[in-house]
Amino acid sequence: MTDPFTTVATELPRDRWGRPLITPPGETEAVPYTRTTTFVGVLEDTYHLGQWQMRMVALGMAQRRDLQLAATAITNPKDRFQKRTLNDLAKAALEAASGSAAATMGTALHTFTENIDKGLPLGYIPEEFEPDIEAYRQITEGFTVVAIEGFCVNDALRVGGSYDRIMRVPVGGLVAPDGELVEGNVIWDLKTGGSIDAGLFGLNKIAMQLGVYGNSLDYDHTLGTRTPLPDVHPRWAIVCHLPAGSGQAQLIWVDIAAGWEAASALAPGVHSWRKRKDIGTPFAAVTARPTATPIPEMIRRAASYAELKGIHAMHQDIWTPGLTALASVRKAELESTSS
Repeated sequence: MTDPFTTVATELPRDRWGRPLITPPGETEAVPYTRTTTFVGVLEDTYHLGQWQMRMVALGMAQRRDLQLAATAITNPKDRFQKRTLNDLAKAALEAASGSAAATMGTALHTFTENIDKGLPLGYIPEEFEPDIEAYRQITEGFTVVAIEGFCVNDALRVGGSYDRIMRVPVGGLVAPDGELVEGNVIWDLKTGGSIDAGLFGLNKIAMQLGVYGNSLDYDHTLGTRTPLPDVHPRWAIVCHLPAGSGQAQLIWVDIAAGWEAASALAPGVHSWRKRKDIGTPFAAVTARPTATPIPEMIRRAASYAELKGIHAMHQDIWTPGLTALASVRKAELESTSS
């Protein structure tokens, strides 16, 4: 017989859109909260990301003849079913250009570093990841792992998400950009994209995301309870930039106080604005059809004798002697012009 009091690990429940289902304080029913990355994403500048995606789709289409042929079969890109097909073709082209390869490598590297921080055996490590693992070990020397992949919520904003780590800085502290000696715990985030030379793009979004985490509470979905984070620094967080396959790592200070100020002050208004459905109200409508050009006008505009014959062939069932006379005059004009 199964022991009803045996703890069974369960995943955080989510709705069909992937939003976490959270039981708000004082309530009994779980409701969807906005994912933290989605919440702050409305303030992100996605121009460069969009440009990169278009480049990858173009490359992928050039490499895949089957995708090219499938795209030529689209006759109405506004049709919702054909639009869906085009979306699938674009995703396939992005994949063909290795558009998701970096994300896949990054996910693997995240898993390796998480196992390191948990003290678990790594097992087989692909050769190309070995320098990355060594770089991570060196850059994190002196730090102490306090929490890993904790899920937290901010009930005022109704958002929730998972922070990568909470780390205790090395003994003696670290000096932040403003000269403050930071001691104790900090929100810690791992990024595996980009390169050291190019720097880490999207720091504004990262600052907002980590700022929300820093102003959230740890959430236990099995009980619906909340507990404070383990006393993280209110202003400074650290991003560990470990580009997959580079063998390089660097630590970056991030001002999460500024990120929180932006996220809490601006993002709710943007989300509310996007949900507005009462901005435009139709009050008049007409359906106009193109007016056919009269045959006499078509004859007068004809630029060649061949065009005149085409007009006659198209309208011969309603042709009249008067139109014949008008066409003869236009033919004579065209001949005099060409002579």
